[in-house]
Amino acid sequence: MRRLALLVLGLVSLPAMALTNIELYRTEVLLDSSAENADAQARIEGMKEVIVRASGDTSAASNQVVTKALKQNSQYLTQISYGQIDGEQTIKMAFSEPHIRSLLSQAQLPVWPSDRANVLVWLVEEQAERNIIWEHSDSELLATMKSEAEKRGLPITVPVGDFDDVTGVNVSDLWGGFVRPVGQASQRYPVDAVLVVKAQGNTLRWTLYDQNPSSIGVTRQAPVSGTNTGGDAASKLINQISDYYAKHNAVVASSESSEAVKVRFTELTDAVGFFKLENNLKKLSSVASIDIVKIQSNEVTFNVHLLSSQAEFEQEVQRKNPVTQMASIVEQPEVVEVAPIVTPQGEGSVQDPATTPAVEETPAEVAPTLPAIKPEPAETILVFKWQGKPYVAPVVEEQPSSEDEVSAVEDTAEPETSAAAS
Repeated sequence: MRRLALLVLGLVSLPAMALTNIELYRTEVLLDSSAENADAQARIEGMKEVIVRASGDTSAASNQVVTKALKQNSQYLTQISYGQIDGEQTIKMAFSEPHIRSLLSQAQLPVWPSDRANVLVWLVEEQAERNIIWEHSDSELLATMKSEAEKRGLPITVPVGDFDDVTGVNVSDLWGGFVRPVGQASQRYPVDAVLVVKAQGNTLRWTLYDQNPSSIGVTRQAPVSGTNTGGDAASKLINQISDYYAKHNAVVASSESSEAVKVRFTELTDAVGFFKLENNLKKLSSVASIDIVKIQSNEVTFNVHLLSSQAEFEQEVQRKNPVTQMASIVEQPEVVEVAPIVTPQGEGSVQDPATTPAVEETPAEVAPTLPAIKPEPAETILVFKWQGKPYVAPVVEEQPSSEDEVSAVEDTAEPETSAAAS
């Protein structure tokens, strides 16, 4: 009992995780007034930032489904206003969380939850001498790291540089990689990890301790480290740390979309027409993805996941395909008949009703009741008649053989020779 009590006290004394909730779906973008359609371009850039931040994937904006959705960004916007940063006009945007998450699901992209690990950053810059960069320090490198971290949705904390910080850790501890002092100095901050960055010119060497500060130097958990060089070294560093946490915490949601419709195309007489239709559907801006449900005779049925309304999809199908829309049909689910349960009278015996004495039924002999089967709802299927021209194989003309070519030349040459002789 005493051991159990000590264990409980030990667990209670452990510091709680300091996961920080990040605002993923709001952004502010500089408005380039000199560009054509500046507002439209800014909305696209803002939506790209939100998608990268919410997915944790820097290449998410180039996804084929996302690229289509970017052109319809107004469907994802919930609020828009204008502001200023350092005298330059900006556009502030808020996007719908359910719509963005649905888009990521349709594009089979991961979702990085908004509750994210908070990283304490100890930054040391070596110029004339080595200095620790505090929260209030005038450092271009720190400003870049903050800006990039905000874009990626990576919460970072920078030590304030008060008396406790200055006396709690030395530059030599950070630069030399002395783990125990770094862990002890970091415990006053409610963070989940500690990042030590050493800057020499355009070279950044960093070490990430992905653990609670109280366990740094105590446990044998190995840190993650790396080196970046060049003018964009700070951006690379933040991207690597963000990718690390996104990889460990992001999940890919189900590919099923809440906005889906079944579509049937008839009169597809050849395979060429089918593949042409399938490719055309995938290219439609209103379509996220398609699944083939059934192919029967000259008909094919698709389950189409939509990025827009059903009405817009119907219009786009007719505008970009040789089809005619027919009346929709309602398809009833198949009814499964349940065979009655027959109770055998006796193994291997046959009873004759004429000779078998009647047996009075008792109230206890009640036929078992089968559970009710809930019928599936009927489905409405859009129907289009394919009117594309049937595929005709090109006719290949036979080339004359070499002997035919020689004889043809001789035949054309004889009249000239005889004329010359005459």
